[in-house]
Amino acid sequence: MINALKQNGRISVSDLARKLGIARTTAQKRLDQLEASGVIQGYTVRLADDGASGAFQAYVNLVIDPHAAASITTTLEKIPEVEALFTVSGKIDFIAIVRVVSPAELDAVLDNICALKGVRETRSALVLASKFDRR
Repeated sequence: MINALKQNGRISVSDLARKLGIARTTAQKRLDQLEASGVIQGYTVRLADDGASGAFQAYVNLVIDPHAAASITTTLEKIPEVEALFTVSGKIDFIAIVRVVSPAELDAVLDNICALKGVRETRSALVLASKFDRR
């Protein structure tokens, strides 16, 4: 069921049931259970490839002072261009996914991030093309 929803999150329950070979009421019950248990946390829109949409996406690696993690997280959450923030293992502490409409806007966002108290270092990688995305 989850794989079918990953392919098309807008599929009707009737079509989902047909695809899985189960009754519509069974499909609805399983879907409700997945939502109630938190396995499915929501539905979203997947935008066109960045090149087609005129947007730029960058992965920004951040090395921070450990005591500054909470305040940096709170501040980054308020920056609309920062779509996601992940803690990771290894030499870096956070990876931020940033989406902007121009290189100049990316430069401004990076300046804001670098200016945050507790940010020691950043390294950015601009996404050139998406080969596939199963999210």
